[in-house]
Amino acid sequence: MKAITLRVLVFCAAAVSTECAATMRRPSSAPPKPGTEALLVLPGFGYGRAGERAIRSLAPTLSAEGVDLYVPSYLTRGGLAPGREKLDRFVRDNRLDRYQRLHVFAFLAGAWTMNPLFERQLPPNLASVIYDRSPLQERAPAIAVDKLRLFAWLRYGATIFDVANIPYPPLTAPTVKVALLVESRPTSFIRDHEKAARANGPFAFACSDLRQRFDDCGYVPLNHDELYVHFPELWPELRAFIRTSQFTGAMNRTPPAGDPFAKHRR
Repeated sequence: MKAITLRVLVFCAAAVSTECAATMRRPSSAPPKPGTEALLVLPGFGYGRAGERAIRSLAPTLSAEGVDLYVPSYLTRGGLAPGREKLDRFVRDNRLDRYQRLHVFAFLAGAWTMNPLFERQLPPNLASVIYDRSPLQERAPAIAVDKLRLFAWLRYGATIFDVANIPYPPLTAPTVKVALLVESRPTSFIRDHEKAARANGPFAFACSDLRQRFDDCGYVPLNHDELYVHFPELWPELRAFIRTSQFTGAMNRTPPAGDPFAKHRR
């Protein structure tokens, strides 16, 4: 009787194990499904390790939303032209044209590099571009070339001289949605060279003064250095523009008034 009972128990345990094995499937080892959209972030001068960590930390969030993140190293010491060639190779080598929609976030030097390239040959899937703009920081290259010529050359080569001497080249493609994200605070470099920054005339913060057509424009209480490290915090606004061609209702769309240096003097 005991032997029969034992055989029954063994049979039942085997049956339960088989049922559990059928229910508890092994985790899939297949690679994650690639996104249908891509975000190309083009850093500029001042991009360092902290900024790189911040921007790349967004990759899992973007991936969960079907967006693949790309952050190329494209700036060269040889000037803007070699940088454009390097960026063009990056776009082709990574086959960014395979995505349904391509979006770009361009920091300052990124715009000077990308716009002429895309004016010549616009990616067919380019859906939106969000530009980092700064009436304050955009004077930094010319100040560096004038006041710190040797240091500027040693640090950035001919590229910073190109940006200092070439007016902003706008992107004119009518099919691309464009947003401007405008910094409203001066960096320590601009504060240290306040007199030189003021020498070029009043700071024009109105979106219409930035020589780039746009579908939406907003202001952030950050300087150029801060924008890199706080980049993940901007994703909700970037996502809103990518999806709807507008920032959210929470975005500040009023240009800063008064002296931009007043609150930041030491």
